[in-house]
Amino acid sequence: MPFKLRQCRACGGAVTDILDLGASPIANALLSEPDADPPRYPLGLVDCAECGLVQNRTALPDDLLFAPDYPYFASVSAAVRAHADDIATALASHLPKGATTLEVGSNDGAVQAALAQRGITAIGIDPATGPALAARAKGLTVINAGFDARVVDQVLTDHGPVTAVHMCNVLAHVNTPKQLIKNAKSVLAPGGFIMIEVQSWRALVTAGAFDMVYHEHHAHFSLGSLAALLRDAGLGITAVEDIAMQGGSLRVWCQPDTAHSADIAPAIRAEAAALADAPARLDAALKRFRGDVARFLHDLGDRPLYGYGAAAKTVTLIAASGCDWPLQAVADAAPSKIGRYLPMGGVPIIAPAALEARAPATLFLFAWNIAREIAPRFAGSRIMVPVPHLHELT
Repeated sequence: MPFKLRQCRACGGAVTDILDLGASPIANALLSEPDADPPRYPLGLVDCAECGLVQNRTALPDDLLFAPDYPYFASVSAAVRAHADDIATALASHLPKGATTLEVGSNDGAVQAALAQRGITAIGIDPATGPALAARAKGLTVINAGFDARVVDQVLTDHGPVTAVHMCNVLAHVNTPKQLIKNAKSVLAPGGFIMIEVQSWRALVTAGAFDMVYHEHHAHFSLGSLAALLRDAGLGITAVEDIAMQGGSLRVWCQPDTAHSADIAPAIRAEAAALADAPARLDAALKRFRGDVARFLHDLGDRPLYGYGAAAKTVTLIAASGCDWPLQAVADAAPSKIGRYLPMGGVPIIAPAALEARAPATLFLFAWNIAREIAPRFAGSRIMVPVPHLHELT
């Protein structure tokens, strides 16, 4: 059952509330019937006084967050496929041909497939059944489970130690991040490395992107909190990159039993200075959004409103706004979502082609992080984008 977080998931330190978004249903728990009334759980953030890790204030169990009908499939988005290819290119530059890697949170195999094109075998691990089956249908090897001690033994028995472990937007989705890192370390061959991508807490704060907060995101990592976690797990950061994905992410390369490189400490100090007023900035962004949405919906009146993106951020934005949204429908390219309903207001999810056929006068682009991919398809529409503030896309 859900519970309010009392101590840090990573280090056990005391935590303090820093953002209250009210209550929200589980964002990816889409409905089969429009009039269903799913439970809502408190949504907000706490900050650890010891390691600085920002975390979701409510802890929900994996069987609620990753149900058998979990609807996210990475390969649906062209932007995500391109990013998977970028990850594969980066990994391949550090790996010999014929190497074997392990991807934690492999979803439907986008990165695995891109690595295979480069002569590298990637074993996948993912607890979501639908995406795992989709990856297997492509001929990829996937263990459909969480990455626990049993799976560690299975990997070592069936495949032996691997040259690299990689994970993209996965570390934030686990309740026990230090154990996950230790498990990753335990399957590495001598000289192996781990590559981790996380959505950047600093980028989130800079953009005022509170919509990235939902129950499935147990944590939001800064470089400082990630470095503390890795150090405690016996890993040192050898390099870090800022990348554009998810509105701003960190790509960290690390190796066992080594210290962080010399440039990490000054980078953490600069980051800490930039984040000193993070709670106030996010609270201001939330209040501004609520006011902007109320005015937007008032001015819209009885005219129809459509949305694009049945993503987790969509549910957070609607729930946190405190407004009743007169959405006629929301489009999404994922076949796993089409024909279902948002857990807020029972809004139907339709195919992008169906939305194009309706030629919406006003479109709310909830999926702002893939605006370049989506906006050209609705050139005749007034497109509203919520981040970094509510504005019309021009």
